[in-house]
Amino acid sequence: MNIDSKITIAGLPALDARKLVSCIPFETNGFSVRCFANRFEISQQLAKTRIEAFESEGYFEKLIDDGKKTRWQLTMKAATLSQASAAKKVKRATADQHYQAFLARVDEINFNDSYLYRVTKVALFGSYLSGTGPVSDIDLFVWIARKPKFEADFTHIRKKRTKVMLAEGRRFRDLSEELHWPELDVRKYLKNGSRVISIQGHNEGYEQFEHEIVFEINRTT
Repeated sequence: MNIDSKITIAGLPALDARKLVSCIPFETNGFSVRCFANRFEISQQLAKTRIEAFESEGYFEKLIDDGKKTRWQLTMKAATLSQASAAKKVKRATADQHYQAFLARVDEINFNDSYLYRVTKVALFGSYLSGTGPVSDIDLFVWIARKPKFEADFTHIRKKRTKVMLAEGRRFRDLSEELHWPELDVRKYLKNGSRVISIQGHNEGYEQFEHEIVFEINRTT
């Protein structure tokens, strides 16, 4: 998805709106006005106004509204916005090169056992689907899962490899990164620093978008 940095979204400059939705996690129990206010260090009155503005434009939706408490959650429109690019469009030929390189990385991950996770499905959506003309980015939904050969003893294997990594000088920012590096490494390599490749952080509701499944494997194999 491409956004014009000169427009406004929910009353905010587009890039500020993108930054805001990027800071809100996709939590199953949603967020309240108080949570929103605390996260962005603003008053609850301003928080409510801002939430309602994003809701009116389809970026937030009510998760709970029973008269006693109200909570919202992000929509797929918000997920797309969080990954949107304000960069200039690239030629179709350039985009094709990035796309083919991405697919090659999918194969490499799936056949290289230094990766404990594999890619099980990829869905393409957005402007690249048109097949013609320049594009701002290549929008993708990506599903990953533990490789079956590692599933039975995954924790032991992860801990063993973590010790080797630490001994070789790798450092993790926090415990969460140390625990989840097998998945994070796959996602980082899929992106591989390409500004053209845009991988959505969550796949929930992908069916709402026009898309094409471009890669899929049987999870049991």
